[in-house]
Amino acid sequence: MNQPKSAAHNVDRASGADRQARRIFLLPAVVIVLGLSIFPLLFSLGITFSNMRLLAAQPTQFNGLANWARLLTDQQFHHALQNTLTFVVAGVTLQYLLGLGLALLLNMNLRGRRFFRISLLLPMMMSPVAVSYLIGRMVFSETYGPINDILFKLGLPAFHWTLSATNSMLVLIGVDTWQWTPLFILILLAGLQSIPSELYEAARVDGATSWQMFRFVTFPLLLPVSVTAILVRALEAFKVIDIVRVVTGGGPGNATESVTLFAYNLGLGGGDIAYASTVAFAFMIIIIVICLVFLSAVRRALPQRG
Repeated sequence: MNQPKSAAHNVDRASGADRQARRIFLLPAVVIVLGLSIFPLLFSLGITFSNMRLLAAQPTQFNGLANWARLLTDQQFHHALQNTLTFVVAGVTLQYLLGLGLALLLNMNLRGRRFFRISLLLPMMMSPVAVSYLIGRMVFSETYGPINDILFKLGLPAFHWTLSATNSMLVLIGVDTWQWTPLFILILLAGLQSIPSELYEAARVDGATSWQMFRFVTFPLLLPVSVTAILVRALEAFKVIDIVRVVTGGGPGNATESVTLFAYNLGLGGGDIAYASTVAFAFMIIIIVICLVFLSAVRRALPQRG
């Protein structure tokens, strides 16, 4: 009777030693990751309460909440925030609708669907800067762009794509949509293929139409995947800077300036590191609040299990 107990005790000791060894080997990686992420975060938070500037003659001093008070009355920040929200809401909504429609088509038994699955994913594999230059700067160019060239051959006047605030924002949304709709196609197509075919067969037996099957079977089962895709894409879209800087530079004026570009121009362009960090932290708080509100609304909309 004692032998099995001692064997079990030895096994427990061995497993405990293995767990301890794993913790020891993982500790350096954990320390490095935390150091590279938490230290810059805390340092950036600290300088929001200072007057730190790049290449400034005066020493850095504590100035309390002066930067945060300045942020509340900064109209340029408010305008950049409005531009960013417009870009995210319009762009992500358009990308989701296009991605859902194309995913539904690619999920059908169509000829050549493998070719289209691969070709539609190609834009996502390109660099955002390259996409911005090729699509935003060349395709929509007023002088040598193919769109205006087609308009000229049709006898129509050339269209100035980036000379007004509305047109410039539409160009940015179009470029972003062209590149990142494939992400929604990829995620939603995987979600569609995970839906059991028996549900559709049962719906057909009950006499459901295609629209009814989409409304009562496909869309509800696809909603959790849709929420994940929208949240992931929105978090990336909030940080937009590359296509804005390449295509419009934030213009005309500051009509398309994003918050990230605004903070970049403040910190690296103007040298005001303290206020740029304040803008970045305030923007992070705003994003967190928006995500929490979005998830709370989705949680109330989704049917509760159990």
